[in-house]
Amino acid sequence: MANKAKKKNNKNLIIGICVAVVLIVAIVLVAVFAIRGSGINDDYFVSDDTKYVLTVESEDLSFDEEEEAYAPIRTHMVYTYSGDEITGLKSYYEYADANAAKAAFEQIKASGEEVGNAELNGKYIVMTATEDDYEGMTASDVKQQIEFMDMLKNMNLEDEGSDEGEATEEATTEAAE
Repeated sequence: MANKAKKKNNKNLIIGICVAVVLIVAIVLVAVFAIRGSGINDDYFVSDDTKYVLTVESEDLSFDEEEEAYAPIRTHMVYTYSGDEITGLKSYYEYADANAAKAAFEQIKASGEEVGNAELNGKYIVMTATEDDYEGMTASDVKQQIEFMDMLKNMNLEDEGSDEGEATEEATTEAAE
């Protein structure tokens, strides 16, 4: 009889261990998918030795009145490369939060626009380009384009700064008179 009780205790122990292992695996899987789903952050949108990133603010783009309702805050174009060959292109349309991205995605789908290789990832709508979209481009072409866009952005910032300085100087002169 003591043998039966011992076997029953061992069986319960084995079942308990199996349940614990299954729970641990489930928790790890949930954590991995949660991290993976929200893994995109501002640190990702920095050029490095495997990708070039061109970020364009929403105010630098023009949208139709209809498009304005679901315009992103900014767009990140991520070109992956190996050597001088472009190996991939993804556009990340960034919204204020996941709900805004989902609403924009639904509105785009409802409008009948082609969403192709688009998917939602947190506060981003991610569009994956086909090889045809970047065929003939080289990594050095993309790098030059990004440098040119940065130069234009810096020129605009300098112009805005000098305009503000002139306006302040004019206001000071008028107040002195």
